[in-house]
Amino acid sequence: MLNFLVLVCVVTSHMTLSGLSSASSGFGSGSLTLSTMSFPFQGEEMRQVMELDQQFSFMRAPLLYGGLAVSVVLGTLTLAVLVGGARFVHCSWLLLEMLFHALAAGGYLASVGVYLHFALKMNATEICLLRARLYARNGMTWMNCDVSGTDGAVAAFAVLLVVFYFASVVLAAHQYRVASRLKG
Repeated sequence: MLNFLVLVCVVTSHMTLSGLSSASSGFGSGSLTLSTMSFPFQGEEMRQVMELDQQFSFMRAPLLYGGLAVSVVLGTLTLAVLVGGARFVHCSWLLLEMLFHALAAGGYLASVGVYLHFALKMNATEICLLRARLYARNGMTWMNCDVSGTDGAVAAFAVLLVVFYFASVVLAAHQYRVASRLKG
């Protein structure tokens, strides 16, 4: 479930930070359309906003695809390990499960660090700052270069996943001890 929440937050973060001009082309936040809002940009300012939105979206694309890859692959592998654990209760399987959960925790911890590092780095670019100024000039202060709430949600759910993966390591180790005592 947490892998799915990370996946949703990664996609949502990309969509919300794509800007208003991407909403007008159908790639924005879904229900946001030009008919339901007043689009404050016109002429040269509109062209500049669209160009900056597109550049910023392309800059953030690796975060989207990397986040998708990590959450889908680790989510699928986690489900496979859980199904395998329900079928096999052998000591060797418990060792494999401990190893997988430890590696998954380390992988997610590294991934969230990389994700936040590059998100902060992209938010500090001149493209983001110009874009934020253009939006703020028209009263839209929500489009800024701070860490977005959706990026924070990605990090929070990923850190929760790390905690749960480490808890799974501890529980699998405990089960391994119980199984080896019963076997002996």
